[in-house]
Amino acid sequence: MFAHWLHHPQITRLQARFAARRPRHPLTRVLVALLGVALLLVLLVVGIAVGALMLLGAGIWRLLRQRGRPQAAGARVIEGEFRHARHGALPHAH
Repeated sequence: MFAHWLHHPQITRLQARFAARRPRHPLTRVLVALLGVALLLVLLVVGIAVGALMLLGAGIWRLLRQRGRPQAAGARVIEGEFRHARHGALPHAH
């Protein structure tokens, strides 16, 4: 129905203007490829740095939130009040 719009002369010129074309000169091709690889490396380093900063910020946030709160007991800890019994007060198992 509207597929004929894709072949309209103005649309075709607009697509041709923004189409990605490789340069013809070999040295320019190499430079453009190196520029692309450098851009990818910069994005990778920035992404890793942002991720590390987010983890560091989350760790600091967690430490600051827990400041002043009592520390929770471990899973294998039984909480309660105990008294020390004298040595001879308990029966011995033989």
